This record gives sequence, C-alpha cells and structure tokens, in this order.
Amino acid sequence: MNFIRVQLIYPEDKVKEPLLCALCKNFDVVVNIRTAKVSKDTGILTVEIDGEAEEIDRAIRFLEEKGVIVQPIEGQIFTE
Repeated sequence: MNFIRVQLIYPEDKVKEPLLCALCKNFDVVVNIRTAKVSKDTGILTVEIDGEAEEIDRAIRFLEEKGVIVQPIEGQIFTE
C-alpha cells in the first residue's frame, strides 16, 4: 500500500461539492483528512491518500480536472 500527503486548494465554485466522497467511491483509495480550513470562498485541506500508485495518480488527476489545486507536501509516494 502507498500513500501520499497533499494539500488541496478548492476554488470558490467547488467548495460545496463532495469531491472527496466521489474520490473514495470512484477510485480504490482511502482519504484521511489531516487538517481543513473551509469557508464560503475557499477550502484548504491537508489529506493523506492511501492506495496503489496508479489509483492515487488517477484520483489526483480527477481532482485537478475538477479545478482543485493539488500540491504534494512531501514530494513522493511512500510505501509501507
């Protein structure tokens, strides 16, 4: 199993969308929210995404296609 820590920055028009729910339903990943600061204008979350490397990549592409900025915190995928 692999995991990556990322910061997610949601634009105003995506704050109310259940994107993390969709992520878990559509991809074979587990999302752990570590920190979150959400307002009506923006959302900034620090999350860990666990799963196979290919699924993590697909999940990140999904978020980016939805307009979420995905910034790796540690710059690499960790293998347990």
